[in-house]
Amino acid sequence: MKLIINENHIKRNKTIGNTLSFASLGVLGLGLYLAWTGTGDLTKTIYSYLCLIIGFIMTRFGIFFMSTYGQSPRYDEILKQSFEKLRNEYTYYVYSSPVPLLLAGPCRLWLPILVTSTGNISYSDGKWKHTGVNFIKRMMGQETLINPEKDVADASAALQKHLAEKGIPYENQPEIQPVLVILLQKTIIGDVSEAPYPVIPITELKRFIRRKDREECENPISPEDSAALIAALETTKKE
Repeated sequence: MKLIINENHIKRNKTIGNTLSFASLGVLGLGLYLAWTGTGDLTKTIYSYLCLIIGFIMTRFGIFFMSTYGQSPRYDEILKQSFEKLRNEYTYYVYSSPVPLLLAGPCRLWLPILVTSTGNISYSDGKWKHTGVNFIKRMMGQETLINPEKDVADASAALQKHLAEKGIPYENQPEIQPVLVILLQKTIIGDVSEAPYPVIPITELKRFIRRKDREECENPISPEDSAALIAALETTKKE
């Protein structure tokens, strides 16, 4: 498996996460100070509430950036560990393509949509359901599965548009295969038999990709098309 990673993107966003986390503490501290000292002072009370609201928002963004770019191993590194033993015909793009994470294979483009929270995930009556994430966990920044289909639609559209702009017409583009990847062992997969795309635990992801590309490869990507695809994706990290 080949790896193409945008280290500058990761470093920049890690710095943003650190800055937001420390700055939010200062803003929240100021809000608490104004609240304690502003009894009877309407102006201080208003400013204290504003500081607490802004500090909370900054904290949420800081948690997102740090959980995505600052923790070790990062989410992209966990995926890399799963992909490492794939053959050289696979290329793993990390923040270096039109979508955050992308795996280009011999038959299709794999689009991982990561599930990074606990709870029970299922799909029924045309809707995703995510239960078991309590209020405290949500307040602490644990994401809930709201609408992965929108994430898939937006990412697919961005990828297809980019390839078309780089000279690969829509009709010549390889299949895009979304896959919902469960990163945590505590996340429970319920009934997803009717889901629009696969829901796979990270421990089974490599095996699933290998099997699907081996058994369901009606239109393998030719060497010429593969070269054009690589060239189109390579331009992304230069832009």
